[in-house]
This record gives sequence, structure tokens and C-alpha cells, in this order.
Amino acid sequence: MARQLTTTQIDQELVTRTRLAVLRLARRMRQQSHAGITPSQQSALAAIEHDGPLTLGALAAIENVQPPSITRIVAALEEQGYVERTAAPHDRRVSTVGIAAKGRRELKAIRSERNAWLSSRFAELHADDLRRLDEALPVLERIFGRDA
Repeated sequence: MARQLTTTQIDQELVTRTRLAVLRLARRMRQQSHAGITPSQQSALAAIEHDGPLTLGALAAIENVQPPSITRIVAALEEQGYVERTAAPHDRRVSTVGIAAKGRRELKAIRSERNAWLSSRFAELHADDLRRLDEALPVLERIFGRDA
């Protein structure tokens, strides 16, 4: 069984370099989408696609934002036709939000643009670099998984 290191034993340069690389990659990926929706709207739309339909409270919790913020985000998505709101049958004051066909198409286009950009960057790498990246992915997935 592998021994776990304590936080004081972990190489802080590795931590810093990883943090910077992930931040830069995330920023560049956001820049690759020429969509007409904001990063916050994209994130909420992806959460609705993955976990929906959701109440606004549940979506706010997933997105880690306050209810007034999620209300504004969902209102903008609804206005653009990306999501559909439905009143809950048990309580008409509660509504759920689900993704509309237009929202699915938008997310597909965004993902396609980002994948194309990343593919072009990967094409510049040596086969050995791609192999090392492939070997590192399980670790990154564990660190940055959806529930992290």
C-alpha cells in the first residue's frame, strides 16, 4: 500500500506549478468558446444537462453561488431558449429547470470548439509527451473530479 505524504512533505513547487498550469488551461479553454453566453451561464447549463432537471436551490448549491445569482443566470438562459422552467406538481411555488434542445446544441458547439483547440495543441506534442499526459490523467481526474 502506498504511503501518503503530509502537506508539509509535498513539494510546494509541484503544487504551485500544477495550480498555475490548471488555471492557465482553464482560462485558455474558456477563451476558445465564442458562444453568446457567459462562463457562469455555461457552467450552470452544463450542470443542468448533467444533473437536471433541478430546482434553483439545488442548482445554486451545485454551482456554489447564492440563490439571487442563480436566479439571474437561469433567467438569462431561459430568455435565450437554452433552458425550460417547469412548475413542480406538488408545489406550484417551486420550479425545476431542465435543458432545452437549443441548450444541448450550444453545449455541443462549445465543447467542439474547445476540443478542436486542444487537439491542435496536442498535435504539436511528441508521442512521448502524449503518452505521459495519458498516464497522468487518472491522477488529475482523481484530484479535480466533479465531486472535489
